[in-house]
Amino acid sequence: MSGRIEVKLGTWQRRRLQEIRDNPQTPRISKRAVCLLLSADGASTNLICQVTGLSGDAVTDIRRRWQRRGIASLREMFRPGRPPKITAQYRKQLRKALRDGPLSCGYVFTTWSIARLNTYLQNTTGIRICNDWLRQLIHAEGFVYRRPKYTLKGKRNKKAFRKAQKSLSRLKKGL
Repeated sequence: MSGRIEVKLGTWQRRRLQEIRDNPQTPRISKRAVCLLLSADGASTNLICQVTGLSGDAVTDIRRRWQRRGIASLREMFRPGRPPKITAQYRKQLRKALRDGPLSCGYVFTTWSIARLNTYLQNTTGIRICNDWLRQLIHAEGFVYRRPKYTLKGKRNKKAFRKAQKSLSRLKKGL
């Protein structure tokens, strides 16, 4: 199609799209509603792309589906492809492991590393993912992961440590 697809809205359609924009079921549906509202107001494809983050082809597809199906075009369609590897059970197990810690899972260490957590989750759920994806899932679940900082504080001989600090300070001063 060479010409721009026009979007014309009746008053009830405009009100419905504004409701959907303000209280969307998903972010995708909200973007579609915004795209249609802007299109009806005569906004250019480039402006709509900047506002919504959609591509020009996506804007054209949304407009074309609107002409064919109206409000029904906003609904989520079946999206073919491989089903997600991460299940609700996996996420539940991940949250439990992060909340309870490795000691309650039968390990002798006190802090999860990503690799250890990944191995534990693979053993309990049968699902193996890469460590980077696990880090993203941990963040998505609202947990913060930082690598543990290993120190000898609390494990050193305090008298010897103070003596070494004093001698080091004397050496620095040139005494």
